Amino acid sequence: MWTTPEWQAVLEGAIRLEHPARLALAGVLILPALAIALWRGPLRARVPDPSLHAPRFWLPVDLPWLLSLALRGGALALLAAALAEPVGLVRENPAGGEGIDLVIALDASGSMNALDGQLEGARVTRLELARAVVSEFVRQREGDRIGIITFGQHAFTQSPLTADHRLVQAAIQRIEVGVAGDQTALGEAIGLATRRLRAPGAPPDAERTLVLFTDGRHNSGQLAPETAAQIARMEGVRIHAVGIGSSGQEVPFAQKTPGEPLRFEKVDLDQKTLESVAAHTGGLFFHARRPEDLRDVTAAIDATLARPHQGEPRYRRAALAPIVLLFALALLGGEALLTHGLLRRLP
Repeated sequence: MWTTPEWQAVLEGAIRLEHPARLALAGVLILPALAIALWRGPLRARVPDPSLHAPRFWLPVDLPWLLSLALRGGALALLAAALAEPVGLVRENPAGGEGIDLVIALDASGSMNALDGQLEGARVTRLELARAVVSEFVRQREGDRIGIITFGQHAFTQSPLTADHRLVQAAIQRIEVGVAGDQTALGEAIGLATRRLRAPGAPPDAERTLVLFTDGRHNSGQLAPETAAQIARMEGVRIHAVGIGSSGQEVPFAQKTPGEPLRFEKVDLDQKTLESVAAHTGGLFFHARRPEDLRDVTAAIDATLARPHQGEPRYRRAALAPIVLLFALALLGGEALLTHGLLRRLP
């Protein structure tokens, strides 16, 4: 009933009342009733309940009665608010990208299971680190149409080009090591990304960019990376290639099953091919050897891309009356529990 965007709207105070006059009318009826209840309320000592062993204090004001009245008053106030039909203003993504068309190709081959990444002080796999950095990069590119390609032995579309970055973020988090096989098909990833950047609906002069994240060497697929890069250049696609991790050094790998001994393997990054692919299309090659380098790389890539042109934000109205009624019911339930339980009066 209450999804995350609606909750965010409440936290940000992006709430409005569709019928505020109803709230004013309800206030005219409720406030006098509460005033009368206070005036007629018991201002006397309360008789203790012998069924309870806790000591009772004799006070000049009946505090339990006041608490009961406060709970009922709060419930009535929430009912009045529900009558005014509160709505949360949830920001919508633009219908079409107003920036560039951007595809991110993320390597999910077996070598991305290497445990030489670091995230918030904890050791993580290269893929876990890459997912976090790519998600952060996507948040900086609001207004772009972004697509996600996952590749290993084969390449497939994880998310098509879309301006709805919530879908893109969800697609990034679904990428797992080995989901496309353990080998690395760089050529297929570039070819598929180029086809996605030719998708209908994009302006003919739109900037088209592919950001390729990999930590290995092309060893799968029939399309060579250099050939795929030439096709991308003819289609007006610029490729920025990012090599992840050290090359030629033994690194630890995450255990596939609990109790499995930690294994060390060498990962061979084909820097020459990645440099050639980037140069063919007028892009840049980056080598992120350390975890902190990866964020510097995405910041450098972001600086080379055209900034999105933001249009007027659009909002959708999310009804909040059901949750307001739920809170009112909770207050009434709490009041009933107190008056018929802990604060029960003797006849």
